[in-house]
Amino acid sequence: MAPTVKCFRGAVVQTDDEESLIAQVGDHVSSVHDMDLSREEILATANNAES
Repeated sequence: MAPTVKCFRGAVVQTDDEESLIAQVGDHVSSVHDMDLSREEILATANNAES
């Protein structure tokens, strides 16, 4: 199972591990949406998808 986060604007982040997901989603929301999300907030939005 690969953790996946889908942005409402269409971006998709899918990684093999939780730490990479948190880093990539954190970078995305910071640079694109000018937001800061906590680790817990990012994980709460993540879905597990079959890779």
